[in-house]
Amino acid sequence: MSEGIIGNITAVLYYMFFVISGIIIMFRLLNSQKLSIMFKCLLGSVFGTLEFQWMPIIFAFFMDFTVKAHICALVIHVLVFILVILKTNREQGFINTYKKPIEWKRFLWENPASIIIFASFVIFAYCLNTHTILLNSDGSLHTGQATYGDMNMHIGFITSIAKQHTFPPEYSIYPGIKLAYPFLSDSISSSLYLLGASLRVAYIIPMLVAVMQVFCGFYCFIKFWFKKGSVAFIAFILFFYDGGFGFIHFLNKVNFSKNFTEFYFTPTSIGDYNYRWAQIIANMLIPQRATLFGWAVLFPLLAFLYYAKENRSIKSFLIAGIMAAGLPMIHTHSFLALGIICVVWLFWDMYKEKESYLLLKLAGIIWVVFFFLLRMYNDKTGLIEKNGFIIMIVGLGIIAVLFVKEIVSCFKNSTIKSYIQTWGVFLIPVILFAFPQLLFWTFGQASGDGFLRSHFNWSNANDNYFIFYLKNIGITFLIFFPAWVSAKKKELQTASPMLLIFFIAELVVFQPNEYDNNKLLFVAFVFMCGIVSDFVIKLFEKNWNIILKGALAVSLLFVGVFSSSMTIARECVSDYELYSKAQVDAAEYIEKNTAEKAVFLTGDNHNNAVAALTGRSIVCGADTFLYYHGINTAERKNEVANMYADPVGNKELYKKYNVSYIFVSDVETGEFQINFEGLGQIAEKVYDAQNVVIYKCNEL
Repeated sequence: MSEGIIGNITAVLYYMFFVISGIIIMFRLLNSQKLSIMFKCLLGSVFGTLEFQWMPIIFAFFMDFTVKAHICALVIHVLVFILVILKTNREQGFINTYKKPIEWKRFLWENPASIIIFASFVIFAYCLNTHTILLNSDGSLHTGQATYGDMNMHIGFITSIAKQHTFPPEYSIYPGIKLAYPFLSDSISSSLYLLGASLRVAYIIPMLVAVMQVFCGFYCFIKFWFKKGSVAFIAFILFFYDGGFGFIHFLNKVNFSKNFTEFYFTPTSIGDYNYRWAQIIANMLIPQRATLFGWAVLFPLLAFLYYAKENRSIKSFLIAGIMAAGLPMIHTHSFLALGIICVVWLFWDMYKEKESYLLLKLAGIIWVVFFFLLRMYNDKTGLIEKNGFIIMIVGLGIIAVLFVKEIVSCFKNSTIKSYIQTWGVFLIPVILFAFPQLLFWTFGQASGDGFLRSHFNWSNANDNYFIFYLKNIGITFLIFFPAWVSAKKKELQTASPMLLIFFIAELVVFQPNEYDNNKLLFVAFVFMCGIVSDFVIKLFEKNWNIILKGALAVSLLFVGVFSSSMTIARECVSDYELYSKAQVDAAEYIEKNTAEKAVFLTGDNHNNAVAALTGRSIVCGADTFLYYHGINTAERKNEVANMYADPVGNKELYKKYNVSYIFVSDVETGEFQINFEGLGQIAEKVYDAQNVVIYKCNEL
C-alpha cells in the first residue's frame, strides 16, 4: 500500500513540475504582453504539458520509453527553465509582478462563466472517476456507458507503451504494425504509469488537467473575440451543453425510462431517429482522450492566435507556432482544424476590400442553401456521395486562387514583410516539427483502406440537410441565421473558418469511420456558438419587458440543454462490468509471472483484459479499434481461429506470431472451437482458476 502511495505521489509530482514550471516560463516570456494572469497560467499549463508529452518521446528514440529517458527529459526541462529565468529580468517573475491580490468579487462579476466552468469540471471529474476501471466489491472492474468501448483501447496503449518500452511503439493488439494513432494522448499516462502511479491515477490525473485547459481555453477565446464575459458564458453553455431536439422523443414514459437503463439510448445519441450530435462532455471529452488532449491545446491556441494577430505580436506568434507544432501526434483532427482556421484568418488579414462584408453575410445563407440542394440532388442520383472529394478539390482550388491573388497583392504593396514577421514566424516551427510527424506517422496510416474518401453529409441517414442539423444541433442552429446576418464584419471574418471546415467535412471523410468527422464539425461549432451568443446578448440588452425577457431566457435554456442534461444524467448513473474478477485475477498473474514483451493468443473481444491491464501484446485485437485505424484483420482472425482449433497442425502460426502464452476463458470458448487436447500437446498449463486457463508454449 505504501509503495502504491509513494509511486502515485512521485509520478504526479514529476508531472506537476512540468506544468508549474511551464506556467512560470510563460509568465517570464509574456510579461510585457497585455494578458491576464489566468490566461498566462492557462498557456503555461499547456506549454508544460506539451513538454511533458514530447520530451520523453524525443529521448525514447535513443533509449526506448524508459525511466532513463524520463530522467533525461527532466534534466533538459530544468535546463530550459533555468535558461529562461536567467535570460529574462528578475522583475518579470511571477511573484514580483503579481503581488496585488485578485479581487475575486470583481473577477466573478466580469467572468460569470467561472462558476459553470467549475460545475462542469465537477461533473466531468465525477463521471471520470466512476467510468475509469472502478473496483467493485466482488473484485471486478467497472466502467460507465461512455467509456465501455474506447477506454479499453486507450488503457492497452498506456500499459503496453509503459511495460514494453519499445519505441516507436507498435499496436499491442496487432503486433508488427507501427502505432500510427496519435499516441501522445495516451503516452502522457504511460509516463505516470512507468514512474510508479497506479493505472487509475495515471489515467485520470492528466485528463483532469486537460479538461480545465479545454474549458478555460474555450472561454478565453470567446471572451477575446467579443470582449464580453456574458457572451463567453452563453457560448460555454451552448457548446458544452447543447443537445438538440432529441428530448422530444423522451417525453413519453417508455423512452424516458429507457434513457436511464438502455445502452446508448439518450436524446443526443438515437440512431433510430437520426440523432448523432453527441453530448460533448459525456460523449466526447470523457471517452475520447485524443479529442480531449487535442482541444486542450487547440482552444487555448485559438485564443492566443487571436490575441497575436490583433496585436501583431511576433513573440506570441512564435510561441503559438511552437505549441501548434506538437499537436499532430496528440490529435490530428485538431491540427487539421487549426490549419484551416489559420489559412482563413491570414486571408482576411491580407484582404482589404470593403465589399467583403456583404459577401460574408451572404456566405452563411449560401452555405446552407448549397448543401440543402446538394442533399436533394444526392438523394435522387447518389452522385455527390461518389464525387464529394472532387467537389472539395474544386472549392479549395478557388480558395487557393483567391489566396495567391492576395499574396501577390501584398508583394505589390510591399506589405508582405509584416505577414512574414507574424504568420511566417508561426509557420516556421510548424513546418520544421509538425510536418515530419505527419510524414512518418499519420500519412503512412492514412494510406490504408477507408482513409480520405468521398462521403456526403456526415452521418445523416435519411433527413434533408436543414432538418438534420436543426434537430441535432437544436436552437443554436436556428438562431444562427439571424445572428450571422446581424453580426459585424470583424466577427464574421473571425467566424468564417467554420464555413470552410463544414465544406470540407461534409464532402470528405479522413478516416474509415465517417462519424469521426464530428471532431472537425465540433471545432466549426465553436464559432457558431460565439456568433449566436453575441446575438442573444444583444437581443436581451434591448429595452423591452423584463418578464418577457425572463420567460424567453428560461424557454431557450430549457430547449437548449434538456437533451444534454438527460444524457449527462444517464452517464452519472450508468454502471457496467468491464472486466470480471476472473479476468482481473488472471491479469494479475500475467503481470507477475510473464515477460513484458510476451505475446498472448486470446480472443478479439474489445474488453480484453490481457491487452488492457497487463500491457502484453495479443495476436489480434478487436475490429472495433483496428478497422477504424485502417487495419484489415480478416486473415489474422482466421489464423487465430485455426490456432485454437488445431494447435498441433498450426505450430508454424504460433512461431510466426511468436506466441508465448495461450489464454482460454469463457470469451474464447464462446468464440472459437477450442482443442484442449491439442493445446496440451504444444503447451504447458500454468494457470487454471475461475474458468480461465493459461498455457505456456515452452517448446515453441
